[in-house]
Amino acid sequence: GEGALRYHGGRGPGGIDFSVNLNPLPPPAEALELLKECMSEEAARTYPDYEYRDLKGAVGSFYGLAEEEVVPLNGSSEGVLLALLATGARKVVAVQPSYGEHRDLAEALGLRYEPLFMRMQDSRFTLDVDDLRRPCADPDALIILANPNNPTGSFMDPRALGALSSECRSWLLLDEAYAELSEAYPGVRPYLGERTIVLRSLTKWLSVPGLRIGFAAAEKEVARRMDVLRAPWNVNSIAECFARAALGDIGGELLSYITASRRYISMERSRVSGRMSSIGLEPFESRANFLLIRHRRPADELAAYLRSKGISIREAWTFEGLDRTFFRVAIKSREEDDILLEALEVYLDGA
Repeated sequence: GEGALRYHGGRGPGGIDFSVNLNPLPPPAEALELLKECMSEEAARTYPDYEYRDLKGAVGSFYGLAEEEVVPLNGSSEGVLLALLATGARKVVAVQPSYGEHRDLAEALGLRYEPLFMRMQDSRFTLDVDDLRRPCADPDALIILANPNNPTGSFMDPRALGALSSECRSWLLLDEAYAELSEAYPGVRPYLGERTIVLRSLTKWLSVPGLRIGFAAAEKEVARRMDVLRAPWNVNSIAECFARAALGDIGGELLSYITASRRYISMERSRVSGRMSSIGLEPFESRANFLLIRHRRPADELAAYLRSKGISIREAWTFEGLDRTFFRVAIKSREEDDILLEALEVYLDGA
C-alpha cells in the first residue's frame, strides 16, 4: 500500500537511491542517440502501429522468438493482469516474499489467492521444483514466480521450470524482469514451456524505466488472447520507436552490454555482500542486481539514519512474509556502493 510506494521511485536531487533496481552500467551511447532521435515531434504527433508489427519483429529477432509469441506491454507489470484474463485462471498462487500487487489483483478480480512461501535457510531463500508440483496440478491456478525473485534475489533454472511446465495442468507466469541482469540466466531467450507465460522488461536493463516498455512471451494462442485484451496503443510511440530501433539496429552492441552488465553486477554484488557480512549485517544469496539484507534491529531506524545522509534504501517489510528487520539495496557504481557501505559501518558502530 502507501508504505510501499513511499519508499519507491523518484528522490530529490543530490541523494543516492538504492531503492530502485536498475542496471548500474549506463546504457551504450548508441542507445541514447537512438532515444534522442525517437523523441521527435513526428513521433509524438502520430499514433504507434496498433498491431506493433515492427516492434514484435524487433523483439522476436533479438530474443529468438516468433513474432506471434510476442505481446508488447507498458512495462512488464501490465502483463500480470493480461495473463490472468487470457488464461481464465480462477486462483492465483504467488510465490512469496514478492510483490503485494498479486494479492490485490486477485481480490479485485474475485479470484482465490494463495501464497506459496519460500524456505529461508542459511542466508538463502529457496524453492524447489517439487514445491511447485502440488499447485501445478490445479487446472484453475495461475502460479506467479518472479525469477530472479524480487526482493530475495533467489533464482531457479528456467530449464527446470520449462521441464516442470510440461507436466503441469496449471498456468505458470514467470516474471523475468531482472533476467538480463542475472549472470545465472542462460543467454537472453525466454524458455517457453507449455502453459507458460514469460514477462520481460526492456527498461530495467536499459536503465530507462520512465519509458515503460516490456513484453510477454507465450505460445501463439495465449499470446493472441493477451494481444486482444491489452489496451490499444498501450506502448507509446517514443518507447516503441526506441525499442524497435535499439533491438533492431544495435542488437549486437546490446548483447555485449548485457554480458558486461551481468559480469559487473556479479563481481560488485559479491564485494558488497562480503563487506556487509564483515560489518555484522546478514545479506541473502542473490543472483540479481540487488541484495536483501537482514539486521537484528528494525530497518526503519537505519533507513531514517541513511535518509539523513541522502541515501535511500527499500525497507522490505511491505513484502509478504518479511518483517521490519529486512531491507533491500540495489547494486550501483563502486563509488556509490562505497558511500553506502561507509554509512552503514558508521551507523552499526554507533548502534
